[in-house]
This record gives sequence, C-alpha cells and structure tokens, in this order.
Amino acid sequence: MSEMSVYDKATQLQNHARRLAAGAAGDREAGRIAERIAELRVQLNELRQQISVARALQAHGAYDFARLSDLEDGRVGFERKAQPGALPSNDVFKTARQKVKAATQRAEGEVQAAWSAWSNGRLSALPLARIPMLPPDEQQVARERRAELERAAKNGKATTSGIAVFAATCAALAEMLHDAQDPPDELLALLERLGKRPVSLREVTDEEIALLRAYAIDDQIGLLRKGA
Repeated sequence: MSEMSVYDKATQLQNHARRLAAGAAGDREAGRIAERIAELRVQLNELRQQISVARALQAHGAYDFARLSDLEDGRVGFERKAQPGALPSNDVFKTARQKVKAATQRAEGEVQAAWSAWSNGRLSALPLARIPMLPPDEQQVARERRAELERAAKNGKATTSGIAVFAATCAALAEMLHDAQDPPDELLALLERLGKRPVSLREVTDEEIALLRAYAIDDQIGLLRKGA
C-alpha cells in the first residue's frame, strides 16, 4: 500500500461524513452531522501530522512506513454504518473518532522512537573528536552545529521541518570534519580531564599548556582565581 493511499483511506471517514451532511434533509440533522464532522476532522488532522513525520523519517531510511498498518481502524465500521441514505448516530462518529485517536497514538509512539534512534545514531556517527583539529575560525561553527544537533536529538518531539534541519546540519558538520585529522591521544586525554572537573593551574603542566596552544584550544580554557 502506498504512503498516499494510506492517508487517503484514513480521510475517507471525513469524506463520507461530508456527503452525509450534504444530503441531510433537516437543518437539525445537518447541524449535528456538521458538528461531528468537525470533531472527526480534528482527529484526522492529528493523524495526518504523524503520517507526515513518518514519511519524512522514511525518506532518510529511518522508518518503515508499512509498520503503520492500523491507520484504517475505524474506516470499515464507519462505512458499514454510513451507507447512502443513512445518518450515522453520534455513537458511530464517537467510535470512529476513538479508533482514529488510538491509531494516532500508536503511530506517534513508533515515530518518536524512530526519531530518537535515528537522530542519536547520526550524531554518534560523527567524528566529533576532530573538532579541535579544525582551523580556529571553523571550530566555533562546528561547535555551534554540534550543540544544535544535540539539542534536537534530546527533543523527543519530531517534526517534518525539524527532521529536515537536523539532516542538513548533520551533513554540513560531517563535511567539515571529513578531511580533518583525528586528534592525538594525549590531547584527547587532556581535554577529557579538563572537562570532568575544575582543574587548578598547578595540575596542568607546561607541556600540556603548549599542547593546547599548538591546536588553538587555549582560548577555550579559562582561569579563575580562588579566594581574595
């Protein structure tokens, strides 16, 4: 089943209700049908949003759209009770709305889990340790992009625009780091030590200070005097 047909089938609930309202003889019944349509449309729009996010993830190989196999829940029962010439009761609309809501919630759970796995996987695959090896003017840009990606990956609410921005930023950072060298082990060890806790100047050797300066990282290290 194609992506478009899945949503088309889900929105048949709305289309059927519209036709019923158009053919309603009495104003009272037409008003009731119109109100139920509006309620159902809200739920269908929420489902559509999740389908859009799933489609965006699938475009990046992060989700199998076929997993959303229950999007048609509620359609069959609604069609059966909404035959031409029949006006569905409020309970029929309510049942259809509840089934669409349940399908939306299941889709949202799967989609958000896929987003989290994909975004964190893409981030961890980047050679971020190479950032100190970039020219000084590029290091700041790389750090800003890394921070942007980390914030997005921590956000459990995926959106189609957010996925596009994440993918573009990730690709840009990967390109920056592609030709950079891996930092020497002694520099990695020093940066890790400095990042764990405050370190006094006495604990840093002249050789380590020279190492930081050699890779233009000395401007990222601050000194704070203790006491008066």
